[in-house]
Amino acid sequence: MRDALYWGRKQKATLMGLLAIALSSCGGLFFVPEGQLILTPRQLDLDYQTFRARTPDGANLHGWLLPGKPPVKGSIVFLHGNAQNISYHIASVRWLPAKHYNVALYDYRGFGLSTGHSTLANAMTDLNVVLKTIDTLLPQNERRYAIFGQSLGASLAIGALAERPPPFPIRALIIDSAFSGFRRIAREKMSEMILTRPLSRALQYLFPASPNLLDDIGKIRGIPLLVIHGKDDQIVPSSHAQRLYARANEPKPLILQEGAKHIQSLAWPAVRQRMLAFLDQALSTKSIGQGGGIQASGSFRRDGRNKATTRLSSKSRSTSSP
Repeated sequence: MRDALYWGRKQKATLMGLLAIALSSCGGLFFVPEGQLILTPRQLDLDYQTFRARTPDGANLHGWLLPGKPPVKGSIVFLHGNAQNISYHIASVRWLPAKHYNVALYDYRGFGLSTGHSTLANAMTDLNVVLKTIDTLLPQNERRYAIFGQSLGASLAIGALAERPPPFPIRALIIDSAFSGFRRIAREKMSEMILTRPLSRALQYLFPASPNLLDDIGKIRGIPLLVIHGKDDQIVPSSHAQRLYARANEPKPLILQEGAKHIQSLAWPAVRQRMLAFLDQALSTKSIGQGGGIQASGSFRRDGRNKATTRLSSKSRSTSSP
């Protein structure tokens, strides 16, 4: 009897340990921030301006606005993946300004120089805060917007556009290496770990069911969609892209790049060319977006680099406008 009680307690303790691992990884699975910026756009020989968007609950989101080479065709707002910060992910978009596109990239709460703590809910809500901020910085004729998300950022963009309509028209959505469900990707990742594999199906219910990305992508209408995914992606298998694509509305070109791993498809020049052709067509008409009321750190200038931005190097710096 005593042995039975012992083994019962041991099994219970093991189960509670597994639950603790799963619960502690809920945030860690989706948000793995890095506070230190490893570089600025200046070190990549890119013009840029720092901006900060303040959320209604007081968080400060830090970002960079990279001016496109004139004549500017439109403006791209970039949502990065679940780890590190914009100083790492700038590699995915550094080539776009030379192709006549402004690029605004920013960090989620707790990443880089952004304050606060990220959740799925506030990460989606914050996209509109950033859009309104960017809109105050750009001239009217450059307010033709595309949203470009990679990995987690792509999935956040789907949920945000479907459930939190932006304050002005979005003319294109590009999703690269997106996953098709938060519970689905959590289950897949837990099934890869020895400790959580036996309970991965049960433990998935500790993760949020909302947003339902397969439903949400079907709610997005009137916005051209480009789906990009690497066929050799071992982190988010390309089956996720195919599920999303099947539920999306037209127009919806699909690129499944042979040989590409996670968020690597844009290393192929042909993929970049197809993305540019998609953007050129989607953003060719005149924007009707209106300026937002959220203040950022000054107006957008093309007459040289904003030298103050080069002082930013770590999260310990002030979050006030440089």
